Amino acid sequence: MTYIAQFFSMMLTALFIENIIFTRALGTSWMFYLAKRPKEIVRYTLILMGVVTLSGIIGYPFRSLVYENEHRHMLVPMLYIGVMIIVYIAAYFFIKKVFPGEFEYLGTTLGAAVFNCAALGSLLVPVGERLDFLSTIGYGIGTSLGFGLAVAIMGYGLSRLEYCHVPKVFKGIPIALIYLGLLSLAFYGLIGHQLPT
Repeated sequence: MTYIAQFFSMMLTALFIENIIFTRALGTSWMFYLAKRPKEIVRYTLILMGVVTLSGIIGYPFRSLVYENEHRHMLVPMLYIGVMIIVYIAAYFFIKKVFPGEFEYLGTTLGAAVFNCAALGSLLVPVGERLDFLSTIGYGIGTSLGFGLAVAIMGYGLSRLEYCHVPKVFKGIPIALIYLGLLSLAFYGLIGHQLPT
């Protein structure tokens, strides 16, 4: 029972408290792209979740071998980049074989989900915190769901901003970044962190 609680605890932590966009600003470039296309958010989030989960499962046994090396700060990212490439190749051929009609669209989404700093970041954070296997998988799933939640919130806010009178100099990306910063501060305040003095 404690393993299940630990899994869901890490998933909820990654989803709300350590949201990959609001706390680390990873994956924001694709967030702005997906915020304008709400129908693609679920598909992208599911592909990101599959990539992060499979990469976490495959990379976990090798993590302890690499982490003992004195050059671990270089080897751990290289390990996970290699694992993500293997997952990408396997998923690419799987999608091409099983979903040939949607291959063109899913192949592009797959490439964007795999080669994204949000995917690599969600694999490197558990290594730095030395999380166990279930916590690593829970963190990866929570990070992916948190990415989808952040994109949905951002998309809703940006659609509402279209009806507001925004000065010309702030239209587009500047107002979106201001909105993202305010959301990040709101999440930061909700979880009870104190600002450094």
